[in-house]
Amino acid sequence: MEKADIVRPIYGTIVFQPFALLWCLFSGMSYLTMIGPFTIYSTIVFIPIYAVYESHVRKYLDEVK
Repeated sequence: MEKADIVRPIYGTIVFQPFALLWCLFSGMSYLTMIGPFTIYSTIVFIPIYAVYESHVRKYLDEVK
């Protein structure tokens, strides 16, 4: 697992937060009970998913060259 596999989902989570907060504001959802915990869970789950995806894409791109 490389550093980018860890940083990419964390960066995506940080960048996504304004949209999540706006969604909660307009829909009346509670950020702390609905969106916040799901966002943290998703970030943790996406770290290994990105690692596997990146390794497969690199192998494929190396084969195509």
